Amino acid sequence: MVRAAVEEDRQALIRLRCARSGGTEEDAAGWLCKVAGLDNILVVQPAERPPAAMLGAVPVRCGERRGIWFCGAAAADGVPLETLLPRLLESCLRAFSAKGYDFAVLTPDSAAEAARLEKLGFQNLLPTRVLKKPIRRNLMAHAEFDSLTVRRWLEMRQRYQPGCVNLPEPAMNEVMAQLYRHGLTIVSNRRGYGLYFTKGDRLQFLELQADQDYCADLLLQAAREKTGAEQARVLLAENQALYLGAGRRCGYGMIAFLRGEFPITDVYFRMLL
Repeated sequence: MVRAAVEEDRQALIRLRCARSGGTEEDAAGWLCKVAGLDNILVVQPAERPPAAMLGAVPVRCGERRGIWFCGAAAADGVPLETLLPRLLESCLRAFSAKGYDFAVLTPDSAAEAARLEKLGFQNLLPTRVLKKPIRRNLMAHAEFDSLTVRRWLEMRQRYQPGCVNLPEPAMNEVMAQLYRHGLTIVSNRRGYGLYFTKGDRLQFLELQADQDYCADLLLQAAREKTGAEQARVLLAENQALYLGAGRRCGYGMIAFLRGEFPITDVYFRMLL
């Protein structure tokens, strides 16, 4: 039986989420209740047994278009998620198309999963570029750290990516809270911002938005002066103008059009969790 999650499922779903993601119970509970929302979790439950699998079907928006973000798939030991998931997604796509949704997005875990999703109509049209670069020393580079509120960050993000696939602000508050618990730092100035983790002598940028390459370099340089790290690994969307032509293209997001295709040149899909 497939049904929507209810409050009584919370602990079982937290265990499924933890086993799949390797995160803490606090993170799992925050994702279930504050990012996805229990109402948006589909539960697969055999008769007279605990939930065997779950899938998030979370409403998102891209401009005026309504979409669904499929996320958080998890299954109990012995349950073949790779077999179950395509059947569940196929039913979901029909249901959400009938409800008037325009698109669905997700992030496959592997190339094999991406190949299975292509058979359902998902297209690998939302890739990233991975850029590795040295950070030049610049004692004069100035920026602020961890001073952006979530609302101001979302405003800046919308400025740089008007076609951003968006969660509501309360959900993004939880996303940022979880990232901060795991060591995220935000570097920002009036010309851009970056979200990064420090890993040894390298900075891992989950997101970098700036007016131009020079402005992005200043953010990297300010982060170097704060951390001492001399190298950066930066994830950039395919449509970003920063460092054009640089970096290695790799798969990231897939999209299925539910009511006819629309231009996605400016669509930015980066959910961070």
